Formats: sequence, structure tokens, C-alpha cells
Amino acid sequence: MKKLTNVMIFAFIFLFLLNIDMTKVVANEENVGYSVRAIIPDNQINQDITYFDLRVKPNQKQIIYVELFNSSKEDMEIEVHITNPITNRNGLIDYTNINAKLDESLKVPMTEIAKVEEKTVYLPAGDSKIIPIELNIPEEQFDGIILGGIYFEKRIDDSEKNKNGVQILNKYAYVIGLKLSESDKEIEPALKLKSIKPDLVNYHPAIIASIQNTAPAIVDNLVLNAIVYNSKGKEETRVDAEDFRMAPNSTMEFTVDWQNRELKPGKYKLSLHANVGTQNWEWEEEFVIPKVKAEVINETAVEIKKDYTTTIVISFSLIIFILICIIGGLIRKNKRLKEN
Repeated sequence: MKKLTNVMIFAFIFLFLLNIDMTKVVANEENVGYSVRAIIPDNQINQDITYFDLRVKPNQKQIIYVELFNSSKEDMEIEVHITNPITNRNGLIDYTNINAKLDESLKVPMTEIAKVEEKTVYLPAGDSKIIPIELNIPEEQFDGIILGGIYFEKRIDDSEKNKNGVQILNKYAYVIGLKLSESDKEIEPALKLKSIKPDLVNYHPAIIASIQNTAPAIVDNLVLNAIVYNSKGKEETRVDAEDFRMAPNSTMEFTVDWQNRELKPGKYKLSLHANVGTQNWEWEEEFVIPKVKAEVINETAVEIKKDYTTTIVISFSLIIFILICIIGGLIRKNKRLKEN
């Protein structure tokens, strides 16, 4: 059987955070077959937005509601998950990872606060249903925000996955943002360079600089400037990025592309500058690319530009050495003939 996996994730993200309008439809309701709507409660900070932005109190208990509507002519099942946001390598906040690894700086994740009892919702054709989500706010007061998402995904049966011998996986998903705060206290981002390592990114050699936001605040309009130097102080590569965003208490793997060249083992130095508004961070960190790691990356990478400089130099030196030996031999032979 011919197998083809075509993963298409259509996300309707109800988000409007820090003056960035992320409310957009990637796939319309006609294609998806269902829609979702946040039923905004009284403790919503801004009643004009379509995601949950709630002012809460310590130890507060609350039920919030989301309406699901099946606009198709077929019955369906919708899976419901509470998610913790992560920051991906493209500098975007991602609410769709249902198995996201928690950052060590995150004290209370959204998955410990928000609970949904009905994790799989049966929705008849043309019908709607109200889904309750229980919130249990921590007893200890918190500053900043706790961010999360309510993720909805249509369950696909086997008949839709396999058509005409071709395996197709279509994921039709929506996300509604869920933001909690207890005060208007401003919390500034706090960035930290955690680690530097060589790796493959989309089968291309790169250096990964792990940048952590340890504050319970969204990092907005983040500008990054990175330069990698070799042990002789020569610049190997540089990357500039702007308009990046980071989720509260999250770590981003910032990619410094190696421009399709082979990684060479040895000592290097990363010079990294970060800017958010009036805040600036500067890091100068040395790191090592081990020989074994470089070999594995270079062998696995695609479209890599081989560096033949060493081979050319050795070959040229060998040719010169041979020519010198030949010329020297001829000179000695000619000298002996003259002596005789």
C-alpha cells in the first residue's frame, strides 16, 4: 500500500495579547465542519475580545464555558485538551502541543488549574453543546500572568485516514487562549542563556542557543543578534531576528544557521545580544563542537557544502613535494654526469 502522510493542522486561535492581533482563521468552518466559541464571563478584563482574559483571586473556584457547534451533515467526536504554551524556534507562542514539556521556571502550569471532565465530546450533525471547564486558582497569590490554551481537535476515523490506498491525516483544530491574572502589576521579562549546542534543524547544521524567559510575562518584540566565532576569532556565521515572542516561563531554542556548511570540531564563542524595549542582555559564551558530534551531524545533513580546503592543500603540498624530489633527483643525476 502506498502510504502518504499529509499533516494539515487548521488552527483558529482566539488570541489578542499585548496589542498583537492573533485572531485569525486558517481554515474556514465549511472545511473544518465545526466551530468553537468562548462564552465570556463577568470577570473578563476586556469584554470585546474573543479569548478568555480573566481577573481572578487566590483560591477562587470558577466554571467557564465553551460552545461547540457541528455545522456539518455528519456526527463527529471532538477531543478537548488543556495546554501549556511553549515558544517554538520561530519565535512564536504555540498553544497546540498537548504534551508540552514544562519549563523548570513555571511554578503553576495551566494544566493544574483548568480541568475538563468530558475529554471527548460527541456532537451530532447540526447540533451544539456547551462544555464546562473548571478553574481552581492556587491559594498562593501570583504576580504576572498564567497562560494556557483550550485545544479542540476533530477525531478522524479510519475510513477518512485511508482512501484509495493513500494514508492521509488531516487534523482540524481550534485553540482558545486562556489568560489569568490577579493584578495589573507590570512584570518585566527576565532572559537567561541556558545552553549552547550543535544540532540538526530540518536536516541542516546549526548551533542551538537555548534562551529562557523566567518571568511570568509575555516577551514581545524580541530582537536577537548572534555571531559565532572560531578559536582564531574569525566570524563563522551570524543571525539577526526581530519581532520574536516568548511565552511566560518558557525556553526557546534559538537557531543559528551554519549556512549549509560542514561543522568542524573545536572551540567556538557565541556572542548574543537580546533587546526588548529598553531592556538589553549581552552574553559571551564559549562552547565546544565535539568531533563525534560534528561527524554525525555532517553525515546526516542534506544539501551540505563540502569543505575541500584541507584536501586541496594536502594534495597541492604533496604534488610540490614530489616535484621537488624529482627536480632534486635530476639535479643530482646531472651533476654526476658532469663529474664523470
